[in-house]
Amino acid sequence: MANDPGLAGDTCIFMEATSGDGGTHDPNGTWWLSPDISLVGPTSGPDKADPGQVNPVQVNFHRHAAQSNCVFSGGENITVELWVGNPSLAMTPDNPASTSLIQIIGSPLPAEGGSGSQPIDWTPPQGLPPNDPQSSGHKCLIARCYPDNLTPTSTNFFVPDDQHVAQHNICIVPCGGPGAARRPGPCGFSVATVNPHAKKAQRVTLRAVLDLKPNDFVRKTVLTRAKRVRGFHELATEPPHGFKFELRDFPKAEVTDHSHGGGHPSFEARVELAPAQFTHVEFVADLSGGQLGAGYIFHLTQTGADGHPQGGLTLVMVAV
Repeated sequence: MANDPGLAGDTCIFMEATSGDGGTHDPNGTWWLSPDISLVGPTSGPDKADPGQVNPVQVNFHRHAAQSNCVFSGGENITVELWVGNPSLAMTPDNPASTSLIQIIGSPLPAEGGSGSQPIDWTPPQGLPPNDPQSSGHKCLIARCYPDNLTPTSTNFFVPDDQHVAQHNICIVPCGGPGAARRPGPCGFSVATVNPHAKKAQRVTLRAVLDLKPNDFVRKTVLTRAKRVRGFHELATEPPHGFKFELRDFPKAEVTDHSHGGGHPSFEARVELAPAQFTHVEFVADLSGGQLGAGYIFHLTQTGADGHPQGGLTLVMVAV
């Protein structure tokens, strides 16, 4: 997928998908864990929203140094957009079931080689149904930061390619109660996704991969959150009995299940999405017999028919 044509006039302003990437987002990495977006619910903590209260969000952005020979469009300020949604893979700005625009705000232009930070106070309304993007609980966040003389496309976020856009999607899920890892039973979590193509159907691949050897960036991101879960002791070093997507809306899905083997356990499903189709899938992991107090890291992704990533979510299931 190309960069946003509406922002093509600027190559100087960027957000990082992983720490230190300088705006060059790796589509094969965990690009949806951007350190440049943070939400901390006043009661629930990181990555969760508390309705009726002020939820502080911080959005960071950067400007390449003069010697980078980047092209600046000439804007006087930076426009910062914040979007939120329920736990999701692919997300789009033109589908109100997928995302809600929280705020568009101007922020000072950083000096060449410098960075800026824009705080946003978000107060989610009380009483919203669970399927509303601004409802309470785990939130997925997208931010766009760009010179104020440009206008981004209104139908696509262009993640992960566009350097002006970053996504922060991670959910820590306590599974069961005391001793849950010792008794059989699945742990499930509902994940939303959407076909980012509004006018054509496409066959997408949903994939779940167990990460038993996270890199330093993923490990740090996960541990800072998992340590807040009562009963968490360590990241899992052995796979669970298995995991899968439950695809009730896709009876003709083509499934490849490698979740029970060694190496790099994974589960893959190819499904047909109608134009602009918004849907939910259930991710289920069988933690019975697993490590009590362990956190199992799963990276869930959606890839388009062209092989390009469209969305990602890190889900950490903690057997407590």
